Amino acid sequence: MSKRPFVIFGIFVAIVAVVIPVWAFSASGDPNKGSRSVPAGLDKGKTLFVTNCGTCHTLYAAGTDGNFGPDLDNLLAPSGPPSGPTAKQTIAATRGRVLNAIGNGVNGGTPGRMPAGIITGQQANEVAAFVATVAGQG
Repeated sequence: MSKRPFVIFGIFVAIVAVVIPVWAFSASGDPNKGSRSVPAGLDKGKTLFVTNCGTCHTLYAAGTDGNFGPDLDNLLAPSGPPSGPTAKQTIAATRGRVLNAIGNGVNGGTPGRMPAGIITGQQANEVAAFVATVAGQG
């Protein structure tokens, strides 16, 4: 029996075993997934959001795609991030809305909704500032 088919098969397996992993690790992936860069002042809020809120909520700038809560990009800024002369007022209003949801929870009479006080104090302020500033980027 000839060894030639075994050698050819061995070379094929070696090439596949090297080429596919190299290709997979060198691919940049989906540009719409993963974390985004944010202004330095919002980094802590972003980290807190990812840790405490990202499992439930989708937010493009945080790179999260939650399974339970609403998509905050669509809920808080459906036409994109605020811009123009009213941007500061819009961000301030959205920040207040987010702080209210964090502090009081969102129940709507349905069990399993967002509970109150997941984070408090300065952490809640940092998350609210982050979400209000970046919502609508995705």
